[in-house]
Amino acid sequence: MAGSATAADQGQQPENRQRALGTIKPVELPPAEPEQGQVKIGTGESCSPIASSAQAALGGAVKACVETKPLESASTITARTAEQVAAAEACAITQPGYWGWTRTGGICLNGMQTTYTLYSDKGAVLGTGWMDVKSSMDLSPTSTTWNELITVKVTAVTGQVKNLNTAFDVNCTSACSPTSNRPWSGAKTLGLGAQASGSVTYKSNVASGTRASFQTKYHMYVTTTGSIPTQPNVNWANPGEAKLRCDAESATPGCVIPERRATLEYSLSDPKHGSAAAAYSFAQGYLRDWAPLSWADGLSAANRARTCGSQSSDPFVPMPNYVPNDSCDEFPFVGSFEGGTDGAQCADILPLYENGQWMIYEARTDTPVTYNEPCVRGHVALDSNESAGGKYGAFVKNQRVLDTEKYNVNIVA
Repeated sequence: MAGSATAADQGQQPENRQRALGTIKPVELPPAEPEQGQVKIGTGESCSPIASSAQAALGGAVKACVETKPLESASTITARTAEQVAAAEACAITQPGYWGWTRTGGICLNGMQTTYTLYSDKGAVLGTGWMDVKSSMDLSPTSTTWNELITVKVTAVTGQVKNLNTAFDVNCTSACSPTSNRPWSGAKTLGLGAQASGSVTYKSNVASGTRASFQTKYHMYVTTTGSIPTQPNVNWANPGEAKLRCDAESATPGCVIPERRATLEYSLSDPKHGSAAAAYSFAQGYLRDWAPLSWADGLSAANRARTCGSQSSDPFVPMPNYVPNDSCDEFPFVGSFEGGTDGAQCADILPLYENGQWMIYEARTDTPVTYNEPCVRGHVALDSNESAGGKYGAFVKNQRVLDTEKYNVNIVA
């Protein structure tokens, strides 16, 4: 059955004077936030003159322009399928024409259409080549070194454009540097259907005890002759919404994309801490409207003393008749800036598992629950309380939640 054993499971019901506050139902829980963020790929264009020595060979072309834009899903230029991409690249894929990212997994660029066009001195189009550009970054929360796979594929050519020559390099805005900044050496000559693919490597040398945020930058050189421009004619950076953050504020340094807020999930059916999950769900759903919390590094002991311990003006009174090995499990967590409220201001609640669901009771008649309380003190068995606390500690570490950073707490069935 769900959660830890309680007096209610053993047939002992709370006394009638203890008011029932309601049940915790999965249908009342909020939907989880999307794990992946995304934003549409930007557009850009640059033009440059064709050297006079190359104009005759290109049918009299005097100018070349390179345009970038999102590949539309309905485009006749076919992108690789999600299955093909997943087999070759490190992170989840989004619909063509978008950047996609997760907090700990990395960033994908899926379907940036690059168009190379030759123009005559009259402005007539003499030839065009199209390329599909993709990239995938395998960021790690336990390392400050990571790789990115970059792929460029020629999808169509017309007129004087028979092939495209492509070179590529990467960099960072700050706080990181590529240890290998070219996915392939020099310029690759690609005909229709051909592709160039390779990996680059980045490293952030973030100092101990500090953090740094930055973007990765990309430079692509495109031409249809045997030489490349002296300056890149296609430039972009990963989205500002998806800045990378590396830190060395814990024992093992690592990197995440903090735009995706970390979400801590507890399950009502977890045999280790279902009762704790029920108490948290009552607090979040009835008192806090599922508001996020903020990690407070180093405040746990003082906060716990104020809410559940000796610094509370109203001591927590265990109820061993209903919860064997009863303990005070507070929410908001003592490891958050929202925690640490005087226990006298909290709603004292008793979560009991009855008839296949978690029922919440008012624990004390002398301090009735008003639903205006800023916190709860749940009567939760000590092993469940400690298990839930261990899950919280591992979450902060694995998701690299830093001091003052907000995170979500969600409850699932």
